[in-house]
Amino acid sequence: MAHDLVIRNGTVVDGSGLGSYRADVGVTGDRIAEVGRISGRGHREIDADGHVVTPGFVDGHTHMDAQVFWDATGSNSCWHGVTSAVMGNCGFTLAPVRSDERALVVRNLERAEDIDPAALAAGIDWSFETFPEYLDAVDGLAKGIHFAANIGHSALRTWAMGERAFEEEADADDLALMAGQLADALRAGAIGFSTSQALAVGGSISGNAWSPPMVLSGSDTSVGQIYFVLAPSGAALPFGCRAARLRRSMPSSGPPLPGSGAIRSPSPFRGAAKSGRKPRR
Repeated sequence: MAHDLVIRNGTVVDGSGLGSYRADVGVTGDRIAEVGRISGRGHREIDADGHVVTPGFVDGHTHMDAQVFWDATGSNSCWHGVTSAVMGNCGFTLAPVRSDERALVVRNLERAEDIDPAALAAGIDWSFETFPEYLDAVDGLAKGIHFAANIGHSALRTWAMGERAFEEEADADDLALMAGQLADALRAGAIGFSTSQALAVGGSISGNAWSPPMVLSGSDTSVGQIYFVLAPSGAALPFGCRAARLRRSMPSSGPPLPGSGAIRSPSPFRGAAKSGRKPRR
């Protein structure tokens, strides 16, 4: 059977770690069906002589959380061969967010993307408050590339504490609320939790009451995974968690820096969990 598309004479770099090689690529439907010398003609043919043919690239660090609502193609990532993008990095996400406090999450992304906050907010379909609802909203959009999303610490903290997040330490109720929404997000399909540490000139931690969300360290058997957040240098790591092992590997492996952390979900499947919440003080 003839392939729908045959890409001929290209230099294939297939992502396996092997060297490049010259080959044809046959595509049937939406699947790569054959790689090698293809004798039969395809319904459509592309001569890739002098070009490299590769799988799509995965961009592991983007801030396309808002852009996905108005840019179906995922530009300009798609122009450079990116077919999958991970958003929700650095602790900056659009959800969770309360409907009367959207400016708090817009402010974070404004700093990351250098976009006017009014224009940024106007381009978003605010049909969500919880992170599972945000994932549902993204699922419903037309998209030219694939997306995966972390839930961000900054949004999680301001959702739980409001303006208190910038001046006070989280109490036990605040931390329990954050942990509950994090667990809901992971069950619903978030691939991880992202955070970051802002450093002022001289290396001191900026802000009046910065504290690491250590309640999020450890394991949660209800979602079947281990997640962690790294504390500032010198801080104790509770629960004997795997973050201590990761910290010991940092001098030789480079980033992430102390104070930054991420998790990865072992499952891509989405659930139907929704988040309950208590009234905030």
